[in-house]
Amino acid sequence: MTHMIKGANAPVPAVPLRVAVGRQSVPGAPTVSAAALLLDAAGTVRGGADIVFDERPAHPSGAVRLVGTGQGSGQLAEWLEVDLLRVEADVQRVLIVGSCAGGTFGQVRGLYAQVSTLDGSIVARFEVTDATAETAFVLGELYRRDGAWRFRAVGQGYADGLAGLTKDVGGAEAVTAVPPPAPVVPSVSPTAPSVSAPVPLAGVGKTSSGVVVPGAPSAPGPVPAGFVPAYAVGAPGVGASFEPSSWAAGFFAFEPLVYRGKGAKSVTVDLPFPPNGEPVILEARTEEYNFISVKIPGREDDVFLSDLPDHYGRTLMVPPRKGGPLTLKVRNSGAWQLTVLPLSAALQLDFGTIAGSGQEVFVRTGPAAELKVRAEDPHKGWFQMHYHWGDAPGDLRRPAKRLVYAWNGRRVREKAALPSGPLLVTIDKSRHRWELTLDPADPNEPPRGARKPWRR
Repeated sequence: MTHMIKGANAPVPAVPLRVAVGRQSVPGAPTVSAAALLLDAAGTVRGGADIVFDERPAHPSGAVRLVGTGQGSGQLAEWLEVDLLRVEADVQRVLIVGSCAGGTFGQVRGLYAQVSTLDGSIVARFEVTDATAETAFVLGELYRRDGAWRFRAVGQGYADGLAGLTKDVGGAEAVTAVPPPAPVVPSVSPTAPSVSAPVPLAGVGKTSSGVVVPGAPSAPGPVPAGFVPAYAVGAPGVGASFEPSSWAAGFFAFEPLVYRGKGAKSVTVDLPFPPNGEPVILEARTEEYNFISVKIPGREDDVFLSDLPDHYGRTLMVPPRKGGPLTLKVRNSGAWQLTVLPLSAALQLDFGTIAGSGQEVFVRTGPAAELKVRAEDPHKGWFQMHYHWGDAPGDLRRPAKRLVYAWNGRRVREKAALPSGPLLVTIDKSRHRWELTLDPADPNEPPRGARKPWRR
């Protein structure tokens, strides 16, 4: 592992990487979010899609996306995945950025950026020790040099947040301004997604912004071995890899929609869902209270009706069979945020180990495998997993098989057989902290159920 000082650079392998924007977990500290900006040879973004942040969590190329939050051993991290093999040829730099809500980075202890490979090997780490009044920080950048990729420790702060940063890297066209994340408030109409007003950006390069003075809180040491980020795959993939562009080619595609509110509200998801279409992903985040109810009027079952461990969860949401927009009724005593995502935003489930908590949606595209499930909940909650497959989008509307079911907080220690993909694998009910390990199927084990190939 390479510990770096500001301005230093180091080579990184041209492979898929995980990048953490991390800090110490301190009660009452400001919220930190991760972002990435893809720049061309002139040091500018080519448009709004080149800015990846919480309201636009994936780049159209699939090269960069936000994948979630990890917590453990007194630390918090927001994780990005950057697949250097898929970065477009005219993108020369990928800025790794943190933005701050509810305060400044001078109040955030132990800010750092860490780059690792999919097997967990750390290849670069930069710790910020001089933050003061900034609300956005370019922690580092991945950049091309002589046909290879390198990581530079930047440490550039912006007192005016992501909006100030995007002004410095704006191209000739106008792109949507990106405000710093803020506490969720019900200022947005409950019937429309929150959209920032377009602001023209000027300039062709990064300029100095924000005052940097030594004397900030000390940075942490290396991430301890016990720190397991959510969605951290423990080993490189084997067999078929996840290719959203090919797997989801026939699915309903749309830009993620974000809705915010407080207390009981109704929101209209104004999308032209196709008749008898496949489900979409509904992500819920809460601020003060974990419990949230999200219901589609006229349906018996809730989309969400649960505590959200770590104030976060994702589940499948089935649109109306006749198609068209749908209405959601939301109940929560505090502030909440819902994000509607296409099915292509499902997390990859590949060979290795992945850890997290609460409800989640995965895609499995490889060969038949054995799934080991380990989960615990001290609050006596239920735990349930299914998989979905079929020959047409409408076949995905209902689960094909239940994999795991546990109630009354029972500790889960089970194995389940997964047929060959593509499959959707869902954790439907859970207040648990879980760990999933996927291993190749035993060739001597007789098949437990057959399935048809997925034809689109």
